[in-house]
Amino acid sequence: LLPDIDHTRSIIGKIFLPIAKIINRRYGHRTITHSLFAWLILFALVSAFQSNFFPSLKIAQVFGLAYASHIIFDMMTVQGVPLFFPFKKNACVIPGNPEMRLRTSSIRQETMVFCVFIMSAIFMKPLFANGFWTSYNRLFGSLKHIVSEYNKSDDLIMVDFVIQHGSTKTVSQGLCLAVSTSKIIVLESDHSLEEYPKDGQSVTDLYPIHTGKMLEFRKGQFLNISLDSFQHLFSANKFSKIDVHANGSFIYSENGVEVSKQALSLSYPNKISMREEVNHTITEHIANPAIATKITEIEMLEVQHAVSLEEYDQKFKAYNTYRDLMEAETDEVKKELLMIGLATKKAPKEPTSIKSKVEKIQVAIKQMRTEDYNKYQQEIKKNMIEPLQLSGSYELILIDGLPINSAFDYTAIAPMITNQITHE
Repeated sequence: LLPDIDHTRSIIGKIFLPIAKIINRRYGHRTITHSLFAWLILFALVSAFQSNFFPSLKIAQVFGLAYASHIIFDMMTVQGVPLFFPFKKNACVIPGNPEMRLRTSSIRQETMVFCVFIMSAIFMKPLFANGFWTSYNRLFGSLKHIVSEYNKSDDLIMVDFVIQHGSTKTVSQGLCLAVSTSKIIVLESDHSLEEYPKDGQSVTDLYPIHTGKMLEFRKGQFLNISLDSFQHLFSANKFSKIDVHANGSFIYSENGVEVSKQALSLSYPNKISMREEVNHTITEHIANPAIATKITEIEMLEVQHAVSLEEYDQKFKAYNTYRDLMEAETDEVKKELLMIGLATKKAPKEPTSIKSKVEKIQVAIKQMRTEDYNKYQQEIKKNMIEPLQLSGSYELILIDGLPINSAFDYTAIAPMITNQITHE
């Protein structure tokens, strides 16, 4: 109604009669108040009022659309409006043919337009309620249109869709967490994350529903946690992405197949099946071969020393026998000759002891054995299984700031639909 404040007989002109008279006398009807200049000035003032007093309400947008609609509808009359007033006073009209434009104060034409708007309000109610692009995307119901709806939506959308596998069609529903032109990932009522289409399936008749809830992906990190802590942390909530690396190997099970891994990257996992890998490494004790050589050296010394002692004993016995023979001889001449012979003979010298040499070699053997033991202990420590520790990053899925866990109420977001199966 505001543009008609320049007319004293209009509804708003009668309410603000002094202002209407001033504007009408100075500019006339359908001039300054029906121009882009007035529209921009008033829109700026209302926007400033909204930002200062009602920032959460869309007062300026509603005002701008309502004011502009009045000007556009007046352009559809025979008279038109000077849209660029006061710079140009030429009338702007839609359409150009005067016979196709409306006449003001014509009961017949205004009644026809009124009926058109009433019928539009009834039949285009979904369009008004959901917006043009949402209605457009719902009409075509393909993944491409869901991508468009998802990207321009500020809130979380629920998607009704049909899964076709052969001749079987199943009507399903889920909260859309991610979507591309080839797949959609949804959170279903049982809190499971599912990706469609699966092998042999096709997805059609996708229908987006705005929930008014906010979808958030919160990033986080974890550092050096045990496998039990990891399992507890990532089994309680839902995640869009998990990247993990470990200080050792672990066994990851996927579709019944177990694979040894040290790093893992998961996207929208439902279940994480991991266990620590058992290490069967056996540490062998390998002795220094020089030890055997040293032991052989001791044995050879002992053998040589035993031979020397035996030779010494034989020589010593022979020497004592000769001396006893001399002492027992009664004939002086023979005894003198024996004495001369004994003088020429020397008593055998006892072999040198090998004790110091053996002890020296034994010390070397002990040192080598100590070195071997230390190396063996180092190898055992090296091959020991360290406690498995996991580190990495994740993206936690939140809806209205709350994680998706056992306490998450799916039905509070949108009503459930009954799965229907038909056969063609």
